[in-house]
Amino acid sequence: MSDLGQIHHLAYVVEDIPAAAQKLNEQFGAGPFFAIDVVPVEDVTSRGEPAEFVHASAFGISNGVPVELMVIDKMAPARAADRFSGASFPRFHHVAYAVPLTEVEATRAALEASGLPEYLQASFGEDVNFTYHDGSASLGHDIELHVDSEGLRGFFAMFEEAAADWDGSGDLVRPAFG
Repeated sequence: MSDLGQIHHLAYVVEDIPAAAQKLNEQFGAGPFFAIDVVPVEDVTSRGEPAEFVHASAFGISNGVPVELMVIDKMAPARAADRFSGASFPRFHHVAYAVPLTEVEATRAALEASGLPEYLQASFGEDVNFTYHDGSASLGHDIELHVDSEGLRGFFAMFEEAAADWDGSGDLVRPAFG
C-alpha cells in the first residue's frame, strides 16, 4: 500500500457535541470548536449504491491535533451504519488523511486491495471529496481519505487560526458558517 502521509485529523462519534467539546476543553484545553448542525454532504454512495449520511460535526484543535466530533442522525445502508454504531460513546471512529487528487484513486484502490474496503463516499462543497474505509480488522478504527484541496485546507485553517489566538474566552462551540 502507498504511504498515506501525515494524519489530517482524528474523529470521534459522540452523543452530544457541546458536552464532548466541554470535556476535551476541561481535560486538554481543546477549542474552540466550529459546529455544523447538518453537514451538507452530497452524492453519498456506499459501494456504488445511493446512501444516506446525515450528521452533525464540530471541528477544533486538541493538543495541537485537529479533531472532529460527530453525531450521526441517519445512516444507510446497514454496512455503513454499522461502522458508526457502538455500545458506548464517546468512541474513536477514524483517522483521516488528505492525498493529492492525482493519487487518490490509486490510494483508494490500494486500501481496498489491502483489506480496507470502502463503505461510504461523499462530497462537501465544491472540492471536498472523501471516502471511509473499514480498518476495524487490522487497526481497530476506520480510515477517512480526503482529496487534498484548497477548500479542505481553508476549512481546517480556520480551526488552527482560531486555536492559536484563543485565550479560552468566548463560546467554546461556535457555528462554522456565519
